[in-house]
Amino acid sequence: MGFQARIKKHKPFLKAIHMKKRLAWANTHEDWTKDDWRRMVSSDETKVNVWGSDGVKYYWKRVDDKLRFHHLDLTVKGGGGSVMMWDWITYDSPGYACRIYDGTMKKEDHVHTVASKTVRTKRIFFFLCLLRHITLITHYL
Repeated sequence: MGFQARIKKHKPFLKAIHMKKRLAWANTHEDWTKDDWRRMVSSDETKVNVWGSDGVKYYWKRVDDKLRFHHLDLTVKGGGGSVMMWDWITYDSPGYACRIYDGTMKKEDHVHTVASKTVRTKRIFFFLCLLRHITLITHYL
């Protein structure tokens, strides 16, 4: 019949207000030059798995092949755990990554993390701001 099963792609859910904010941000920055973008600082958080991946894993084999070690998805009890990390990056270099101990980074925690938990990042970031007059772009959803 022509139908094939496919895995759905993961995309972040965006409310109408999120789309409006993104469009407003894009309109505000549409005239930026390359130098403007070079002064930008971006930051983000991510989850790093200690063991394995959260994604779907595939392997290829012929119908008559026996099961081999590399066909297995080895696991540990409890999933192996994960670590939340936060970092920033500039045109010139990455920042100093730090661990987030209390779950995901919320907009209220963003400044608190820079100010209290990562003294080294705070000092480096402040120094870069003084040297290069960096524009901090804060992303909120």
